Formats: sequence, C-alpha cells, structure tokens
Amino acid sequence: MERRRLWLLFDAFFLGIVGAIAAYIFAHLVNLSQEFFLHNLAKYKPPGLPSEGGSLKEWIGPYGLLLIPVVTTLGGLLSGLIVYFFAPEARGHGTDAAIRAFHFKEGRVPHHVPFVKMVASAITLGSGGSAGREGPTAQIGSGIGAIYAHLTKRSPYERRLLLLMGMAAGLSAIFRSPIGCAFFAIEVLYSQIEFESRALLYCIIASVVAYAFSGFFMGWEPLFILPHHIGITQTHEYLFFAVLGIFSGIMGALLPNIFGFIHSYFEKMPGPFFVKPAIGGLLLGLFALFLPQILGIGYGWVQMAINGQLTGDLMLLLAFAKALAFSLTVGSGGSGGDFAPSLYVGGMLGGFVASLFGQDPAAYVVVGMASVFGAAARAPIANSLIVVEITGGFELLPAAALSVMLAYLIQTWLTRFLPYKSLYESQVPSPVHSPAHRGEFFTDILTGIKVKDIFNPHKVWATIPEDMTFRQFLEFFGRSEQHYFPVVDREGNLVGIFSINDIRPFLFNEELKDILLIKDIARKDVITTHPSEDINTVLKKFTLRNIDQLPVVADDDPKKFLGMISRREVIAFYNKRLEELKKQAEET
Repeated sequence: MERRRLWLLFDAFFLGIVGAIAAYIFAHLVNLSQEFFLHNLAKYKPPGLPSEGGSLKEWIGPYGLLLIPVVTTLGGLLSGLIVYFFAPEARGHGTDAAIRAFHFKEGRVPHHVPFVKMVASAITLGSGGSAGREGPTAQIGSGIGAIYAHLTKRSPYERRLLLLMGMAAGLSAIFRSPIGCAFFAIEVLYSQIEFESRALLYCIIASVVAYAFSGFFMGWEPLFILPHHIGITQTHEYLFFAVLGIFSGIMGALLPNIFGFIHSYFEKMPGPFFVKPAIGGLLLGLFALFLPQILGIGYGWVQMAINGQLTGDLMLLLAFAKALAFSLTVGSGGSGGDFAPSLYVGGMLGGFVASLFGQDPAAYVVVGMASVFGAAARAPIANSLIVVEITGGFELLPAAALSVMLAYLIQTWLTRFLPYKSLYESQVPSPVHSPAHRGEFFTDILTGIKVKDIFNPHKVWATIPEDMTFRQFLEFFGRSEQHYFPVVDREGNLVGIFSINDIRPFLFNEELKDILLIKDIARKDVITTHPSEDINTVLKKFTLRNIDQLPVVADDDPKKFLGMISRREVIAFYNKRLEELKKQAEET
C-alpha cells in the first residue's frame, strides 16, 4: 500500500509538470492563431489583460468589422475538418469528455485526442470563436493522464486517478488557480455536491506543481486585477449579493438549456459534420457585427467590467449575448471550452446587479463569475475557490459563498422542469450512480445486515434422510424444484448436504441405485450460516466452494436446520437497497 501511494505521488509530480507544459503550448498556439486570424486577417484586436480602457474604434481596423464573419466561418470550417478527419471525440467543450471517460470508459482516452483537441481548439479560439481555453485544457490534461496510465499499464482505478490529476494540472496551469482547480476536478464529476475524495490529495499535488512550474512561463499574477480594499464592509451589501445569487441561479439554469437547445438543433441538422461549425461560426460572425464584445475568450471585457468601464444595460445585454455566442460556437460542433463564456456571463450579470444598487462593480463581477458558473456546472465549492484565486479577491469569499450556494439551490430547483440540468451531460448525481464505483458499495450497503433480514423462515425446504436409498431419492427428485438437499439423521439433525451436480455420476448406474445411500453421497463438512451472522461473511462463504445456497441453522444449535439462503436473494436485496439509496440521493 505504501509503495503504491509513493508511486501515485510521483505520478502527481510528473503529471503536474507535463500538464503545465501542455497548457503552455496550448496557450501559445491560441495566441499564434489569434494573431493570424483576428489581428492579421480581420484587423480586429480585442482588449487584452489587463485592459487599459479605450473604445471599440481603437481595436477595429480599416475594414471595420466586415471581415469578422469571414474569419469566424473559416475558423469553424478548419476546426470542423480537423476534428472530423482525426478525432470526432475532440468536438465540444472538453470537460464533458473527461467526465465521460472517468465514469463510463475506465479512464481511457484515445491517444490522439488531446493533440487534435489542442490544434482544433486553438483555431476555434484564435478565429474569434466564443469559447474558452480551460475546457480544452481539461480534456488535454486528462488525455495526457490517460496516455500515461496506458503506458505504465495501470489498473482502471489508477487510470481514473491519473486522468483527474492530468485534468487538475492542466486547469491549474492555464487558470492559475491551484486549489480551486484541484477541487473542480473531483467535484465536477457529480451533479450533486459530491467529491471524488480519494483523488483530492493527488489532484492538489499535481495542481500545485503545475501552478508553480507554469509560473516560470506565464507569470504569477492572477488573471484579473482588482482594486485595493475590495472587501465587503457594510452588512446590508450581503442582501445585494443574495439578489445576485438569485439572478445567477436563473442564469445558471438558462445557460445549459440555451446551449443544449442549439446543440440539439445542430445535431439534427442534415449535412456533413464539418460544415456545422462553419455555419455556427458564420452566425457568430454576423452577430458580432453588432456586438463584437462577444468574440473570443473575452477576459479583456470582463476586466473592463471590473474597472467600471461598461454600463449596466450593456453588461446585461452582453451576458445574454455571450450565452448565445458560446452556444453557436461550441453547440455547432466547434472545439472550445465553457469556463470562459460562463465566467463572462456571470461577470456581466454581476456588473448589472451592481448597477441596480449603485455599487462599485468589481466585487459583484467577481462574485457573479463564481455564481453563474458554479450553478451551471453544478460545482459551487470549486468555483468559489477558483474565482477568488484568479482574481486575488480572497476577502470576497464569504459573499461568494452566499451567492454561489443560493445560485446552486435555485438552479437545481429550476432545472427540474427543464430538459438540460447542467452544462455537463455526463455528470451523474453521486458516486452511487457511477459505473466507476460499481461493486464498491456492495459491502457498504450490506454493512449491518444480518441473515435474518433476508432469510425467509416460512419457506418449506425438503430434507433428505441419510439412510434413504439413491433410487428412493430419484423418485422424490422428479417432483422437486430444489437444487441443494440438506441431509438429516433420524433425530432431524443436519449431518450433510449435496447438490444436483453431486449425483450426476450415479444417475445411469442401475446397480448402485438400491445399494447407494444418501449419506454416501452427501458432504459431511457442511458450510452453514445462522440468523445473526452478517451478510458480508455469508458472501465470503458462498465463494469458498462457489456454491449458490447455504443451509441456515439455529444460533444456539448448529445442527438444527431452519432453511436455505441463496446468493440470488442477497443480490436482490442489495439491488433493492441500492435503488432506495439512489432515490434518496435524487430527492436531496
């Protein structure tokens, strides 16, 4: 056990470094792609981080915005072709693919997928696609973890751990949020507030190593710059953050359904797959002629919202516009992430709420980012940590916790009436529902269960006298449906047992049928159980001889036969209890 733990710790360090390198390469590819498509072809340069202000005119070239639809369409077409020909699994927002691999594919990812995802996503983002880097990075990091697990020939359990380590490392490097990204990797798997807790230690190590290593390449500053002394100093402001939580819960319910509706529409659209991202890109480009703020990752515009450079009405408009733009980009089959769009939507919504109450927008933009994404992704705790880490606004954590949890509660209530519950279709409610944990809950569910809780004492079982001849038994056997036959002496004490398999060698030997007695066939070393014995012990007894039924004897008399208990009855009881637990989990 200690040796395996040490090996996993080494894995975490190794994947932290590799994940950071992969994230750096991907970020560099995105920058190169943006320089080529948006800057050189479209002559459009959106604000960067940190934003220094300015107007749209300063970022638009001599052709205005006319070339934007051309560039977004071209980017969608190129990305669609790459995914279509090399890795169809690479389309979409990436994180859901990692979740699916954990639950349903034993942590396996085709080896070429991370590299195709890297190129396709870089083209989508660089050409103005309204998506983020973090979702692809999650798929790239988890894919690298899966490849490493394959090369080192790991078990399904460890493959899943390595996949989560790779995801946490990649996200931490790109997001500069070591603790939040580690929690995100283990929380986003489930639609309820559940964690893959046994992976937390290794994910934190991988995440911190990736953060430290990436600091040499991408710097140590948070993604966003906040004004000094941003903490909440007035009690009544928490009411404003509660209102933000309510609005964020509604937006967190709308966002997956806007995305899901558009994705479903494109899925049903006739025509080759690679054309659909181009159509999505064209629609996005036409939309951007009126609102160019929706193009690309959009963090520069979020920084402007933090700085108070956008009006409340514009921020509300941009929140809904970004939700639609993201859905057109990724829902059409484009390759990009949902982190950045969700943070953008939440930030703009938070800025709008601040304007309603006449407050400085910075704190509300930050808390809005955490609230909308925490609700829409069903990962409220991780996103609270991520947002305060990427902004450095740790003093906002209490306000964020209030707003995020309200948003989560409202989102989960509202989506009961909506077709799409979360941004991630592959989430399952809890570990009980995950194929990754199939069989692990067997002993947990049956803990404390005794034989008497399953055993039916009223069922009549035939016992065979030990001095009965084999011919007499065969006459009885023709009328019986039993497969196991307890053998008793003249006083009714249990002295043996045999099954239909034990009598096969004698069935066609006429000379033995009147000579052979049942006590000559029966096994004397009977494995029994009793009413007060726990079921986990009984299960082990079933496996000793690979038998399907055990005699039940009295607690105070090991010779007094009470009946039989079968392996099938135990499994049926387990399945019934498991369904009860699932229903309880769904109700909560």
